[in-house]
Amino acid sequence: MQFLQEQFNFHPLDIEDCLSIIERPKLDEYDNYFFLVLHIPYFIKQTGKLVPFTVNIFTGNNFLVTVHRGLCKPAQEAFDYVVENKQILDKGVGYLLHKVIDTLIDYSFPVLNKIYRNIQDVESKIFKKASSENVRNILLIRTNILTFRSIIFPQIKLLKTLEIKDMEFLTDALGVYFGDLVDHVEKIWDTLENYKEIIEGVQDAHQSLLSNKINNIIRILTIFNVIILPLTLVAGIYSMNVSLPLQNFPYIFIIIIGLMILISIGMLVYFRHRDWL
Repeated sequence: MQFLQEQFNFHPLDIEDCLSIIERPKLDEYDNYFFLVLHIPYFIKQTGKLVPFTVNIFTGNNFLVTVHRGLCKPAQEAFDYVVENKQILDKGVGYLLHKVIDTLIDYSFPVLNKIYRNIQDVESKIFKKASSENVRNILLIRTNILTFRSIIFPQIKLLKTLEIKDMEFLTDALGVYFGDLVDHVEKIWDTLENYKEIIEGVQDAHQSLLSNKINNIIRILTIFNVIILPLTLVAGIYSMNVSLPLQNFPYIFIIIIGLMILISIGMLVYFRHRDWL
């Protein structure tokens, strides 16, 4: 950071922004350079959560500098592309800036595909078995979609601003290229809107299936309680220490057991007839 400030005379506040862990996407314009802060989505493999990865870009008439913490695959891909296709440098810094931003934005599409696969996976699981694991997966997907939306939304306005900026290294011919970048981020935004609606529908469906499962369990338990109630009544009556009909009959125990079985069967037949089972 000290080297950049001394060699390029970048503003100290921009250097400070590069050192900041969290910084909003923005575009700062100076007399001889632009300073951009862009975010790309990044998956943490251990948790499956999506987080914003910050890429800072300084660009002027004859230079372009990217600053980020750790390895940034799309930035590395853009660098490797320039090394193999050095003729792009002859077109000017504006084309190079477009290439870098285009590579950063394209990195979002595999992340979109991964989110879609996760949605399909949880869709297939909820119809097999409603469980708390599905609830966690649905909430994780919703959180990732909301995080992705918060990453993309401010950059739509940023790229639209960059599209109309007038500076020596941003020629009029580049307006079409940066307009194409705006189309890409708007496509990502529309896709995220669609995914948001899908996962909300999946969550509602899972909640309905879970509620239906709970209702079935409660219904079965209620039926058992209703069946046991008359059996408990009969057993309670014949357990009283008073004179009862047939209490001295040698087969009274078998008769009582048979009566209980008949009551249970009769109630089950009645419940089946009323379509309660």
